[in-house]
Amino acid sequence: MRICKILICVLTSMLCLGIFCPKAVEAAQTPQEFVKEFYEWYIIKHYEIDDILEEKKLPEYVNESLIAYLKRRGSSDLYYFIQFGSSTTVFKECRIVVKDALKMTDDVFVVPVTFKGEKFESTVIAYVKKVDSVFKIASVSDIYPY
Repeated sequence: MRICKILICVLTSMLCLGIFCPKAVEAAQTPQEFVKEFYEWYIIKHYEIDDILEEKKLPEYVNESLIAYLKRRGSSDLYYFIQFGSSTTVFKECRIVVKDALKMTDDVFVVPVTFKGEKFESTVIAYVKKVDSVFKIASVSDIYPY
């Protein structure tokens, strides 16, 4: 009976922390989980709206300086976050595979992301920076097969 009460107290405490401290839960997120969450959100939004840079939720995932740079750069045939050209309909049904992150410095991580479709496979590298205990995408680059 005593163990049951202790278990109930522990579970209640964990529930309260999860509800009242969402920042603490977000801080426990890994760079891989963050990047996967971003690309799952991005792939959906990419097809719903015309200009992803105007999406209100984008600053939650992407560094403000990168957003400003992309807005200054203007439109391009290349979609920056997937490093792919105009025929992006293949990405709509793709599977997103995020590999293990490589820690470059205390705050910067390299996260390989592969988009696997029925007839294609494309890989990019997301550079993720931890800013004030929150991850943000600082840059994305293409990986060229050798």
